Amino acid sequence: MLVASARLAPEPLRVGAPKVLDLRQTTNHPLSLRYSEIFSQCVLWGRFDHGRAQPGLNLARSTPFVKAAQAALAHGPDRAGVMDAMVRVLRRYYDRVRPANAAAWLGLTGADAPAALAAVPPWAAVFPWRARSIESYREAFEQAALAENRSVGREVGIEDGWLFCGPVSDEKVRIEAERILFVLRCIIEHGYRRNDENDGDVRATALLNEAGDWRWLITAGNHRASAAAALGLPAIPIRVNLVISRADVHHWRHVVDGLVTAAQALSVFDRYFDACPPPVAQPWLALSANTLRRSL
Repeated sequence: MLVASARLAPEPLRVGAPKVLDLRQTTNHPLSLRYSEIFSQCVLWGRFDHGRAQPGLNLARSTPFVKAAQAALAHGPDRAGVMDAMVRVLRRYYDRVRPANAAAWLGLTGADAPAALAAVPPWAAVFPWRARSIESYREAFEQAALAENRSVGREVGIEDGWLFCGPVSDEKVRIEAERILFVLRCIIEHGYRRNDENDGDVRATALLNEAGDWRWLITAGNHRASAAAALGLPAIPIRVNLVISRADVHHWRHVVDGLVTAAQALSVFDRYFDACPPPVAQPWLALSANTLRRSL
């Protein structure tokens, strides 16, 4: 059974890799990073039921990447036609989740929607707690799209679509399926492996509420994490370099500069923390729920 192969492999020794504070065997809490003094990042055990992906989806249950990986496992990851099985899942998501702009992507709609966010595409939806500007956030995702597509030998950019929402081209859908399938096969063959190098972990922002509970919002490594979740791992090592406290909302960059109000900023935080995506994602969630009911 393939799930039996979903294991954590021994971590290879690396010479000269950046120092990362490993909190997995101690507090396993992101607040310890704030008091580490000499470390800017830490490794924690990230439970998948506490993982979040854009636009606030539960990483263990409702992301299209996890669903596509599960489709590959059900079909057989080395059987002919596996790509088609994955593409069908991803296409259903991209056809249903099509935000008009960055404000809609964050769930900030209506008469008081931030005008600056309503004027830019979804990938410019900077989080209220981030120090980046809308422009730099947009540019970062556009550059990332080029790099991601080149990783599978395609010279296409954001004009073919963003990995997190539609519309996307048929080629972009296949690119995302290929990336998921590649890491899925690697984990099946070698186990889940990490190291302290720059790309050695899934990266995440820790979201902390007033009670001290935390969730992790994935910022890099979506395909890797999705494959591991589909294979049945309850948790993986994640690397955190940013810890966001809900109680500090009035100090968040884009509350201070007036891009969003404190109430709007908290609504975004709560959507992610509680895995309650904005209205734009509801057609996908409804489809996923109906599919699950039919399978019972």
